[in-house]
Amino acid sequence: MLLEIEKVKEKITQLDESEAKSLLMIMYARLDTAINGTGGDEFIKKTIIDLFDIYKRLPDKKELKK
Repeated sequence: MLLEIEKVKEKITQLDESEAKSLLMIMYARLDTAINGTGGDEFIKKTIIDLFDIYKRLPDKKELKK
């Protein structure tokens, strides 16, 4: 698991300011909808899983440059 955390950390540090702000806005909007919406616990759980997956799907800019 530590290796996965390190990979995600590296991808996050590769984000520029605009990308990081956009990611934070998306996350906030999703969390706001989950918490304040009417989807219940199942929707909150799905949102958390989706947000976790966003980090896994971040592109590695070093790989994109190749």
